[in-house]
Amino acid sequence: MNKAYDVSHLYSGSGQHELKEHIAAVEGISAKNISIGSGSQEFLTVMALITKLDGGTVMAANPTYHDLVRYSGWVGTDIKWIDVKKDDMSIDLDAMRAAYTDDIKIIYLCNPNNPIPTVLHKEKLREFCIEMSKKCYVLIDEAYHEYVTDPNYESMAQLAVETDNILVTRTASKIHGFAGIRIGFAFARENLLKLIRQRITGSISTASVHGALASYKDIENIDFVIRKNKESLDIVYNLFEKHNVRYIKSNANFTFFETGIDFSDTKERFLKHGIDVGRPFPPFLTWCRVSTSKPEDMKYFAEIYEKEFT
Repeated sequence: MNKAYDVSHLYSGSGQHELKEHIAAVEGISAKNISIGSGSQEFLTVMALITKLDGGTVMAANPTYHDLVRYSGWVGTDIKWIDVKKDDMSIDLDAMRAAYTDDIKIIYLCNPNNPIPTVLHKEKLREFCIEMSKKCYVLIDEAYHEYVTDPNYESMAQLAVETDNILVTRTASKIHGFAGIRIGFAFARENLLKLIRQRITGSISTASVHGALASYKDIENIDFVIRKNKESLDIVYNLFEKHNVRYIKSNANFTFFETGIDFSDTKERFLKHGIDVGRPFPPFLTWCRVSTSKPEDMKYFAEIYEKEFT
């Protein structure tokens, strides 16, 4: 990234072609089916804008990640919320099918979901995407793709480049640690990517592109982060199992657990000890989302949990 500053005064888009080609080789698709953005947020908000311009409604799981639905709310787009399943708290594709109406222009699926880190079964998701893409856009947000170990999971990137109206987004903000550097990707057919690019208002930093290229090539570091994330999750799992706390097995770098008390009280009691947990996620106001940090940090989290809640 430091070296990239030597060419960062130029408009040439240095490194973008190489980054696309690398991601394309990893995914087994063509670089023409990839767009680079300033984080995946850019693609989510542009799709929300497209939905607004089309006069349509957004369908999304409740709860789920907020960027697309929050932006939709800001611009006055109606949102049809579909509650997650009561048994395993996963996204309910059958309920989405049943609730579909002609005004819906986009279905947003976060897989793994966030704040509840469940995954959708690959065959059921594939069937859903093929079926519903004939009626509207289907956006699959795969921000936590690299962390998933569930054999029932499969990326929809390959399907997106073969099928109209399907978009898959990824980000370097999670496993690569680029949350403040901003690099994201979109996978789709060329006509949809063109439609998105025509409405993007942001730009991409040359240093970010070169940093992402180096990071995506650094397989050893990616594997290291995955191992450390598992260590951190295991510390939290052992804590919850010791105290018979209900929690969701994670396919990301966070988990969701039941506290049995109001979220505001949970947050306040953790903050006293320098731990900042997630925001409230209605209707699960007696649950809490906690991100994993280094294993030693999660040991401290376990220590404070036992002090405050047991």
